[in-house]
Amino acid sequence: MSDTAAAAKPVDKDVDNRKEIIRTIKGPVMERLVKTIPAFAAYEDAYGTIMASPDLLYACMQLFRNKRELFQDLLIDAAGNPVTDDDTPLRCERSVNQIIGMVVRSGAKAYAEKRFGASAKVKQVVRPETMNFIERIAALVGKKWESERPKQPKSAAEEFYAAIKDNLDFDWQVPLIPQFAELPVKLIRDLGKGVTTLHNPEGLEALADIGRHNMEQARRILSDDMMREMLDTQPLAAKGVAFLGKDRYEFLHGAVYEKMGENFWQMCVDCDRLEAMETQNAKDLEQMADHLHLISGYCIEEVVRNMQVPQIPVFLEVARDTLGEEEFTKVFGAPGNRKLTKMFAEKVAKTPLDPSKDQLEELRERLPPVFTAYLRDPAGFAKGL
Repeated sequence: MSDTAAAAKPVDKDVDNRKEIIRTIKGPVMERLVKTIPAFAAYEDAYGTIMASPDLLYACMQLFRNKRELFQDLLIDAAGNPVTDDDTPLRCERSVNQIIGMVVRSGAKAYAEKRFGASAKVKQVVRPETMNFIERIAALVGKKWESERPKQPKSAAEEFYAAIKDNLDFDWQVPLIPQFAELPVKLIRDLGKGVTTLHNPEGLEALADIGRHNMEQARRILSDDMMREMLDTQPLAAKGVAFLGKDRYEFLHGAVYEKMGENFWQMCVDCDRLEAMETQNAKDLEQMADHLHLISGYCIEEVVRNMQVPQIPVFLEVARDTLGEEEFTKVFGAPGNRKLTKMFAEKVAKTPLDPSKDQLEELRERLPPVFTAYLRDPAGFAKGL
């Protein structure tokens, strides 16, 4: 035998380390988890069940974070010294954070296989000694031309995992795996971390709904820092943003976002309110910016119809301060009280103001008694005003 043939096959240390990590998780780590949470002992395959259930997997990862001392003897470096942080390499040459990333990816794969069904069909293996002559010839010919055959299409689980695996690294992503799995694979593939760095499950559900109907709209949302803020703060606004369309969204954003901040997204939740804003100019909307997330579309229309532009913020400020936010929203919000909204707006229009005085200050003084009278007797006030 030649020296080349006799040479030992080189050892792939990285592969060996990976296998050791998996053996440790399936062995000592699982033993301690089952001992700490006896309910896991009821599962025929505790490891497989936990990996395929994001809720259970996340609970186990939190247990590791909070009870690290249970696993400390497994967390040692190459010299056998304890490792107490998450970034120092262990004896397997991977840090705790890197192992967590491995577990997150394994959990995503296991969940996908459960969610979408088994992956590609397992090829049946027939031992050569059980084959007859014709079967052996067929096997040899088949093997020779195997590379020429078209590849089997990937299953839904395989496509999802292939698209997302390089962007899964953190334990906080585990509870979101079911939402990730509902996103169009093309969106995950195209935008990668743009998808997996969203923290809000409702935001991911809204994005999935938009992506199923309009992929370009979903891409636009993820590529816009402001709209990513929306998905993480008020995902219900996604439908409102889609309702507005690109041009009107940009108009409203430019007109009021700077004054409203995150309340801008709360404003976008109500499509009736957005529709009422379609016909308003930027100057009117700017005057209402502090209150737009609270008032209805009908209120917007009545305020603009009955008041001069400088009067609008005075009316809304005094109403909110005098009534309190809860009552203010009950009257002027959605659905609100249209009769009272109209009556209050028309009251401002009919209030006589002394032209020799500062009319806005005079309006500010005249309005509180009106709202106070309403608070004293709402039913009587509505009849008598």
